[in-house]
Amino acid sequence: MMRNLLVVMVAVLLSACVTSEVGENPSPVANLTEAAQLNLDLGVSYFRQGNMKASREKLEKAIAQNPKLSGAYRILGLVYQELGDPAEAEKQYVKSVRLSGSNVDSLNDYAGFLCFDKREVDKALIYFDRALAVPLNDNRSMLYSNAARCVEQSDPERAENYLRAALAADRNNPQLMAQIAALAYKQQQYLQARVFLERALEVGEPDASILYLLSKTDSQLGNIQNAGKYRKQLLKEYPRSEEAAEIQAGSGR
Repeated sequence: MMRNLLVVMVAVLLSACVTSEVGENPSPVANLTEAAQLNLDLGVSYFRQGNMKASREKLEKAIAQNPKLSGAYRILGLVYQELGDPAEAEKQYVKSVRLSGSNVDSLNDYAGFLCFDKREVDKALIYFDRALAVPLNDNRSMLYSNAARCVEQSDPERAENYLRAALAADRNNPQLMAQIAALAYKQQQYLQARVFLERALEVGEPDASILYLLSKTDSQLGNIQNAGKYRKQLLKEYPRSEEAAEIQAGSGR
């Protein structure tokens, strides 16, 4: 069961290809370190392919070879989440954060786990904020967006503040505009939702989620003709989307 609520950064942490030699006479430590990195890379690759068993095996081997490889614990946490073992997942996340407390990926993934799996929102926000405090962070908009998703049910005002900060960091991101619009729609602030959806249309072609929200918002504002236009566009361009299925079932009107 792949998570889709949270943006998760899964990347090969160093090189995908690891040489087998370091100089003419590689030391055992160097060889072991390289082997651990290679197994981490393979674990990431298997995770991307959805092969959790193989991923876990490679990651556990990487940790045995280099117990200080924080990235291996992080990906292993993701693996255990997919395997439905939250207790073991948390153990791995905690180890990753302890080894690399300023690693944005580790902080983000642990915060997401705390929020969406354990429903510990206040604790999750501590880790999101720690990640946001890391200097020279290129993923600020993603972190703000994730934090907003975490808190949107319990504190919509704080969620909106996070989203506005995300948009300030990434001004031309239509998905952030749509996320703010969706939050406004939930609060029955339909005019505000429409404003952000208009901005999203200005910066890029709308995807299924934006077209769906446009149709719902225009329906609430009494713009029935526009709502119908967006529903037709959605059904034509994204006929296999979840949003299209909801419209066809009658729940998207």
